[in-house]
Amino acid sequence: MNSDELLGTVLGIAIVVVVIGVILGAMFYRPKPHKKLRSRSTFTHGIDDASVDGDGGGD
Repeated sequence: MNSDELLGTVLGIAIVVVVIGVILGAMFYRPKPHKKLRSRSTFTHGIDDASVDGDGGGD
């Protein structure tokens, strides 16, 4: 086995190990849950409570 065959074998094995590592990492990776943003319903809570001239709510 000359140096070219040895280099090809080592590179081939390295590529296979990297691919298997990426697949296993993707299978077991659990992303951290993001902080829940304020929902739109709580953000707009109370906006419709104020009467506006002409909306008929202050009659």
